[in-house]
Amino acid sequence: MKKRMISALLASFMAVSMLAGCGNSAPAADAPAAATEEKAEAASDAAPVADGEVTLTWAVFETDNYTAEMWQTIIDAFEADNPGIKIEKVLMTGDSRPQFLKTMLAAGNMPDINVDPVDLASTDGIYAEVPEELLEKYEDTAIATYNGKHTLVPAYKAYRNQCYYHKDQFAKAGITSEPTTWEEFVEDCEKLKAAGCIPLMGAGASDIWATSFGYWTGVANSDIMKAYPNFNEQILNGELSWTDPVIVDSLTKWQDLINAGYYHPGSMSFSYTQAQEEFKNGATAMFMDGAWATAGYDAPDSGFTTDDIGVFVVPASSGAKSYCTMPQYWGVAESCEHKEEAFKFCEYVLGGNPEIYKLYLKSDATYSVTKEPVEYEMGPVQTEFADNYKSIELVPEIMKVVGDTAMPSGFEDFTCKSLQNIFTGADVTAELETWDAEMKRLLESAE
Repeated sequence: MKKRMISALLASFMAVSMLAGCGNSAPAADAPAAATEEKAEAASDAAPVADGEVTLTWAVFETDNYTAEMWQTIIDAFEADNPGIKIEKVLMTGDSRPQFLKTMLAAGNMPDINVDPVDLASTDGIYAEVPEELLEKYEDTAIATYNGKHTLVPAYKAYRNQCYYHKDQFAKAGITSEPTTWEEFVEDCEKLKAAGCIPLMGAGASDIWATSFGYWTGVANSDIMKAYPNFNEQILNGELSWTDPVIVDSLTKWQDLINAGYYHPGSMSFSYTQAQEEFKNGATAMFMDGAWATAGYDAPDSGFTTDDIGVFVVPASSGAKSYCTMPQYWGVAESCEHKEEAFKFCEYVLGGNPEIYKLYLKSDATYSVTKEPVEYEMGPVQTEFADNYKSIELVPEIMKVVGDTAMPSGFEDFTCKSLQNIFTGADVTAELETWDAEMKRLLESAE
């Protein structure tokens, strides 16, 4: 009976069309305080719905991939298999999920279970330690340690960034193969521009993460990690500076692309979603985007096939052959009154029920972190994306490292705003000097 119910729930969900969207968007600007406090007040009303029942609040976010229907399918399946435990969804609003959770915490209304809790995990006492028997189910490399404690449940890993392109625009510009060196990439941009095509799509507006995401995760991260494999440790202990020549050179090359007119002139006025739609409609030839975008291109009603859309790894100027993935986690709040039930929910969704875990992963084109891998059938664009990484090295993503060498809370939001400044013409070195000052301030304030 339970299997039939879950199958029916999954079938109902899959009938809902999934459009392309950013499922693991990096945090952006601070959420509007009033709206967040309103949601915090609403969450505070959560209570058992009937005698003997436990209600857990679960903070999630919605995108074109992570839809309300998907979250509800997960909730319905869990509640059907676990009578007496109710899950109440708390929708994270605003542009910054970390800021939303910080506001909830300050208001005394921290949700019991949080998606995307990493920004608060380094502070003792916010999240409960994960039972060892649950952690044993996940890959060793996915386990996060803060001050000797394990307070995060591994959820998935996300492949970060490649360059999607319209094959007809490449053909129009006389480009017969994907670039394999930085020089070839720049030459292709020039060929596209000469053919009347805009080479690159950018994004800005309130989605501050999206402005630099493509270049930072797809190129700069590789440049930096090639030069400094232990970069996070070295930058945190003061051995390195953000004004290091490797970083300055990499970001200057990005600014050179901007100054050459290779980016869409309206980039900074587009939200991430608008930029993605503009690209799909052919406004530009290329768009650096995450693996989650493959879900949209592979959707049955997308109108795209691999005859239309290709994807390649942007070659780093340093010659580095690497890519990064972002680990994602859930956290159970220390303030949760029903921790056993909360961890039971985490275990159920994140591998305990393989069909539900598969649904969660496939929705945003992410990948299993369980010791017994949970796999799903990938579409042709996602398959090409994954295959492109098979022959190159996996390195840490600097801004998403978790545990004791993680960037201080709030630093990534700061750098995203600074990178927007660079996109609009600010001096690269001067901006990076502010990174050193802000990191020092954040580290000192955390002591």
